[in-house]
Amino acid sequence: MEMVKVGEAPSQLRHITWAEEVVHALQGQGIEADSRTMEAYMKNQFPFLGLKKPLRSTLLKPLFSTENLPEKHHLESICRALWALPEREYQMVALDLIRKFERRLTPKDLSWMEHLIREKSWWDSVDFLATHPVGFLVERYPEELGPWLDSWITSDDLWLNRTAIICQVLYRQKTDKDLLRRAICAHIRSTEFFHRKAIGWALRAYAQQDPEWVRNFVEEHRSALSGLSVREALKHLE
Repeated sequence: MEMVKVGEAPSQLRHITWAEEVVHALQGQGIEADSRTMEAYMKNQFPFLGLKKPLRSTLLKPLFSTENLPEKHHLESICRALWALPEREYQMVALDLIRKFERRLTPKDLSWMEHLIREKSWWDSVDFLATHPVGFLVERYPEELGPWLDSWITSDDLWLNRTAIICQVLYRQKTDKDLLRRAICAHIRSTEFFHRKAIGWALRAYAQQDPEWVRNFVEEHRSALSGLSVREALKHLE
């Protein structure tokens, strides 16, 4: 049994300990050659321990067992703690944990997820957050989260823009075409690669449901769309 320090509530200690146990499980287990390869793949945006997902999952399997998962109300604190650590694997663990709790998320969780999107931003973390927890929340609470998405569409943070553009890529027939159009058109003339790629991805995904709508959209906006966006959008239609 753990010794609780004076002034520490057991519930507070539990969620701190879970994040610390992650560090304990992963430290010193990385493969140096893999860390260099992973850092290069991510354009040297972050340091890596050198733990590819299969090994990381094996090392953390006990912590992700049902009996050892933290309580949901500690999810934010754990994710923020893992996000603050330098090595990228810790952010990936936070994303794995969010996935475990995805169907228990509520609109109140969107504010701290915005923090994760804004901090240590790169396509690996942002795309996961956009298509899984954020996508789930937007699908379940479309009216309540509409103003959030509108603010992300017009934000000066490109990663929030990207999130708004791609958050529906798994929706198929449930796609809100008006939201898709607004999110794309706000950045349709952008020269930023991550905007252009997101636009193409979002259109390509919806083309599986409504290819005619996507063809018409591309033709209507072809002069404004980048070549990259057009190629991605029509990838499986031509």
